Amino acid sequence: MERKTQVIRKTTASKPEKEISQDLIVAVINRGFSDYVVSAARDAGATGATIMYGRGTADVDKQVMGISLQPEREIVIILVNSNEKRKIMQAIADRTSIMEEGRSLCFSLPVSSVYGLKRVSEQKLEQIKKAKELQKKAEQERKAKENK
Repeated sequence: MERKTQVIRKTTASKPEKEISQDLIVAVINRGFSDYVVSAARDAGATGATIMYGRGTADVDKQVMGISLQPEREIVIILVNSNEKRKIMQAIADRTSIMEEGRSLCFSLPVSSVYGLKRVSEQKLEQIKKAKELQKKAEQERKAKENK
């Protein structure tokens, strides 16, 4: 039997307009504590976070009344500028149980590229610019009607 192969064209994304060094903060915590991590991160300057649910394997053999317990975890990931990383991680450590042995952990990874994200301030500036352009266009149309 002859196999057919299909060639798929690869496209490359354009480079971001400005390179900003970024890091990904990952906090793995006991289930139910993600709100504390996100709150601490926001207070320290983070703009958002993503929460995922998982299951740990450290205490798999733990049983209560013959029922096997699965340690449930939450994973909070936060994309931050590299210069804000230490401050945000310290805030998370100060306000959560991360410093208690075996409770949770927080680490960071360097991020080489990010596409599709804009800061809220950049979005607002673009909206203001578009609104001014529309206002200017409407003003020109109004003047054109008056001159007729």
